[in-house]
Amino acid sequence: MTSLATKTPVFFVSHGGPNLLENQAKPGDFYSWFGQYLKNELKPKAIVIISAHWQGEGPNGIFVDVSEKPKLIYDFYNFPKHYYEEKWDHQGSPAVASRVIDLLNKSGLKASGQKYGNDHGVWVPLKRAMRSNPHIPIVEVSTFSHEDMDMHVKLGEALAPLRDEGVVIIGSGSAVHNLRQLWTYGDKPSPKFVLDFDKDMEKIACRSTGQERNEKANELSNHRSFRDCHPTAEHLVPFHVALGAAGEDSGKKLLTDYFSTLSWGSYAFGLPKETTLPKYDGTQTRDEL
Repeated sequence: MTSLATKTPVFFVSHGGPNLLENQAKPGDFYSWFGQYLKNELKPKAIVIISAHWQGEGPNGIFVDVSEKPKLIYDFYNFPKHYYEEKWDHQGSPAVASRVIDLLNKSGLKASGQKYGNDHGVWVPLKRAMRSNPHIPIVEVSTFSHEDMDMHVKLGEALAPLRDEGVVIIGSGSAVHNLRQLWTYGDKPSPKFVLDFDKDMEKIACRSTGQERNEKANELSNHRSFRDCHPTAEHLVPFHVALGAAGEDSGKKLLTDYFSTLSWGSYAFGLPKETTLPKYDGTQTRDEL
């Protein structure tokens, strides 16, 4: 078991739509591992998760969910009816939310609390990971309303002290997220621009640390395939938040998988050396705890 006397790891995950709740091959196997790792190994005091699906207000405004029992927000379209009837046994934490707001305001950001709930960038991946989760409070945090990557790194840096308090920080987005061309490619192999961007993102995450890594990540807005992979950047900037929180800790890629113009690339930063990483051999089972 990881000791909470040490810093908790930071994660960036690609979350997918509500059909992730089914056992989707490699992404499903990853989330089975992730849930078991969170609940059985890390056992954090709380999870603070930055979602691509909630934006703040103004140039430096951030929202933080202060709900004690967050409602589920069904912010997806054209899926079967049963996905809009999903429930989840989980809780929030006004106390942890207050701590997040305090840290952000002290860093010069403008953070405020809202009883927002959890959008699908939060509850879908975490329910897939942990079917029942009454014991680890979840606090959702917005991104900024803009695409400034350096500001999102600074958001992560402001949240970093939580890692010394037993809180796991997760950026929830998508390594590549182009729904506009999804069905153009359909079941064909993912186009080269998806693979190129994903591989360059991996190099940034795993081959450098600290300020050097942050600067390289901020240059993703100039990547030749940036707009092909992210017509808008809201699914990418949670990666920058994760990097800011990770600081000098090294990164490991936990999941490589593609569908059309989507990449499921997911990362961990600051994992203990003894951590057993996920294996994709078909033996994983969904966490039913």
